[in-house]
Amino acid sequence: MTPRPGYFIKIPFIWRPACPAPAAPARVRFRPLERAWLEDALGQVMAASPDPSDAHSVQQLGPRGAALDLLASAQPYFEFLPEWWQCAEDDSGAPVGFVLPVVFADAARTRDGLREGTIFHMGVLPAQRGKGHGHALLAQATRTLCDVGVWRIFCDTAEGNAPMIAAFRAAGYVEHEPWERPIVWPPAD
Repeated sequence: MTPRPGYFIKIPFIWRPACPAPAAPARVRFRPLERAWLEDALGQVMAASPDPSDAHSVQQLGPRGAALDLLASAQPYFEFLPEWWQCAEDDSGAPVGFVLPVVFADAARTRDGLREGTIFHMGVLPAQRGKGHGHALLAQATRTLCDVGVWRIFCDTAEGNAPMIAAFRAAGYVEHEPWERPIVWPPAD
């Protein structure tokens, strides 16, 4: 599938809580994160992201500006409790990444009294990539949303994000047909 100009391909994945939540590797611990740390970490992750919308935002606003812009965009569309957003640390206590699970604010996405969840963003810090931390982050976000009580978790990732695609598949998320997403949101057309 070739996207139209100004668009890129996303691959959606769905998790149903009837499936057991994946276990996080024991070598990673989670703790609540501080906003200042998140802004810096998110900027680092976006600057090294294979997602064209992240790259565009970083190009326009710089890493910190892109992170602040992304975080500001969450409020009207998603709801979450601060303790859901967590920092992952390795055995030495060094941060390796973060997870930002949320539920959709749109009541149309509610079924049988349960909300639909998603992972607003997650990322492994560039210096920590290639060590399997993405699997631990995805497992933690999935467990958090299952504990909240969601009817499903709908996520997607850029077609070129092979590590994230592999993590979704390994965790038992079901892959669906790719779709186009505008690089710039809201789209100009």
